[in-house]
Amino acid sequence: MKFRYIFVFFLFSCSITNQFNDEIPYKTRFDDGLSFFEEEKYNRAIAQFNIIVERATHTDLGDDALFFLGESYYLSKQYDLALIEFEKLVTRMGFSPYLEKSRWRICESLMALSPNYFHDQDSSLKAITEIQQFLDDFPNSEFSLEADKLIKELRLRLAQKNMESGYLYVKLKAYDSAIKSFEVVVNDYYDTKFIEDAHSEIIKSLILLDKIDESNEYFKELMDNPAISSDVKSRVKKLSGKS
Repeated sequence: MKFRYIFVFFLFSCSITNQFNDEIPYKTRFDDGLSFFEEEKYNRAIAQFNIIVERATHTDLGDDALFFLGESYYLSKQYDLALIEFEKLVTRMGFSPYLEKSRWRICESLMALSPNYFHDQDSSLKAITEIQQFLDDFPNSEFSLEADKLIKELRLRLAQKNMESGYLYVKLKAYDSAIKSFEVVVNDYYDTKFIEDAHSEIIKSLILLDKIDESNEYFKELMDNPAISSDVKSRVKKLSGKS
């Protein structure tokens, strides 16, 4: 008798948790999901779109449901899940009318998931690559200006990461390693606000290594370089203590 009650309770529990009803048409589910979406009830929208994505991808509602599932995740700030759904759409539905917006959402999701400058920056590099590919594929996109803005923000973050690494090496008196970090900024992130500091820190580190001649040569080449603006040269002079 005891086992019978347990079995009945198990069946009752399953009937409560399994909310899927095969009798509800997919179009009705999609319309309900869209209503929830427009009302910003994203979790309820996700529940409806998810059922269609899992069971009716082959129908005309397939890419619509997948896109709005990704949008629901994105707008509810579940960026990791949004990324998965948008990547599914791009991979499976190359001719979808949602392709460009999905590609852009992938860029935005990667940006949202990329850490602050003091953490590992692999995801920032991936985000830059994805955004550049987006601009190559959609050069006239309405999101082009925003894409350029994101790239600049990510490059600034990467430059700052290398500057902070360089400063740490200086504190540890590991000047060779410091120079390498500052050189990354000079060579790869020359268009950021850290360029003058990077040049001046290289000069200072060379002096601390007692490489005076090399320091003077670096400074002279910098001053003689017509590609370097006079403002940058003036600031490097001031920061490095050179005249």
